Amino acid sequence: MSAFLGPIHFWLYNKIKIQNDIVEEIIAFAEKNNFQMRETLYGKFGNGELKPLEEVIDVNNIHGWLQEQVSKVENKLACAVTEIYTEKSDTIDGVKQIFEKKGTEVSELTEASGLDEIYKSLNDTLLDGMPCDRANAVISSDENSVVWTRTICVHEQYWNAAGGDIKNYYILRDEFIKGLLKNTGVDYEKIDDTTYKISRR
Repeated sequence: MSAFLGPIHFWLYNKIKIQNDIVEEIIAFAEKNNFQMRETLYGKFGNGELKPLEEVIDVNNIHGWLQEQVSKVENKLACAVTEIYTEKSDTIDGVKQIFEKKGTEVSELTEASGLDEIYKSLNDTLLDGMPCDRANAVISSDENSVVWTRTICVHEQYWNAAGGDIKNYYILRDEFIKGLLKNTGVDYEKIDDTTYKISRR
């Protein structure tokens, strides 16, 4: 990444903010169901306030600062969801709804959106580590479909640390994608554990 603050840093920070918003909604949802986790999560990983990037970033350590923010929000999500699965598993459908709703909220896609635009939107909203991780790679792309593979799972370390199951992350991620694609007329398919496809209906 560049040593100077540029578009790629704002792009990554926006993805961090989207995931942070999801975590904040999960915390609020848990509280409505008489389950407190805010104090613990804030104590470990900081509060849920993300100020404008230019106000808070360490310009002398841009890459390291952003990596720290990624780690914080990844840990926070893994811990929050794992606690709910462990203590309030009967409410997990509510967490799924949070992910789907957030996908719909951040989406600017329509039925007129091209598949390349839709795939780009997935990369613009889903937090998959740092840009240098290159967590996803397109296998094939044409006017009817885009197929890509997950080259590395950048999330599992956080879920292992939380004592959770990484499968739960990907279930919730699929809900977010479902919301993101809601108004597109495009199908999303999981071909296998690491290969995915979007295609015209």
